[in-house]
Amino acid sequence: MKLTVAIPTYKRPEFLDRCIRSILASIHSRNIEVLVMDDSMDDTNKGVLTNYMGHSNVRAIKNKTNLGIDANICACIENAEGDYVWLIGEDDLFRPQSIERILPFLDKGYPFVFANYSYITADQRLVLRDQSVTITSESMAFDTFYDSLLWSAGFIGGCVIHRSDFLKTDYKRFIGTYYAHVAGISLASYGRTIGLLAEPQVGNRVGDASTFTWAAESFGVFQGWRRLLEMLRPTFGDVHHARAYASHKAAHGYLNWKFLVIKRADGLLTWTHVKKLLSDDISPKERRDVLLAFLIFPRWFSKLLRATYGHFRRQSLAPFSQG
Repeated sequence: MKLTVAIPTYKRPEFLDRCIRSILASIHSRNIEVLVMDDSMDDTNKGVLTNYMGHSNVRAIKNKTNLGIDANICACIENAEGDYVWLIGEDDLFRPQSIERILPFLDKGYPFVFANYSYITADQRLVLRDQSVTITSESMAFDTFYDSLLWSAGFIGGCVIHRSDFLKTDYKRFIGTYYAHVAGISLASYGRTIGLLAEPQVGNRVGDASTFTWAAESFGVFQGWRRLLEMLRPTFGDVHHARAYASHKAAHGYLNWKFLVIKRADGLLTWTHVKKLLSDDISPKERRDVLLAFLIFPRWFSKLLRATYGHFRRQSLAPFSQG
């Protein structure tokens, strides 16, 4: 089997159902596996998964113990039957042409193919940004990708991974950073050429804190990226480390004023968060900005700013097309 599309899931059955349906609409009659790794530890997803029990493409595995975010993502790759594994979040959506577009890349021996994606609203109806990155070629040296675009592989829906190459790496050592899949991709792709699919194929659902299952741990997730890069530093060296660090910070605006006001609005910049951040590995300027944002912007005012900005921005957004 050439390809598995794998969904790590946790207690969001309505989104999971929409995700599976979008994948099957893209597969048509092809021999492609849809693997669901259920980390819920209860029957939350049972009704949805029961509906697909008779479908020849769909296979579901319920974890015996709760693995956590990155270990469950890795379990998708470990348990897949395809030569390549395309990961996708349970609340994200394929476009109808996604499978057709990726298949030509899978015959070229790449250790990793990055599939571009769109950012869509929390209700999955509108496009916030048409493409996560601008791509002008179908391949790239991974060192170049690492420097400027590695951050984009933090979203699993952009990751199409050569399974056997990934499993040969020491990816398990990175479980706990939230980005063990990126570590495996990086180690498998070191010194090699990777594939790039420029046309966005996945709708990456983003929005307020309710969008993310890991929202309560959002600072830990971002700090996890920094730990990931530090652990990869012996392999990639200081220059690549500095470039990857800078490109991630620039792409997400991590700990800049806009980022901090949004977290304040979401209730994720409390004094408890501030104390934790101040004791973590952040720069003196970041420490100052975190403290000032907490003191200057009360939550009610931050929520007002965010709601006003979101209202006016939504007026100009195009619909997310699945047809």
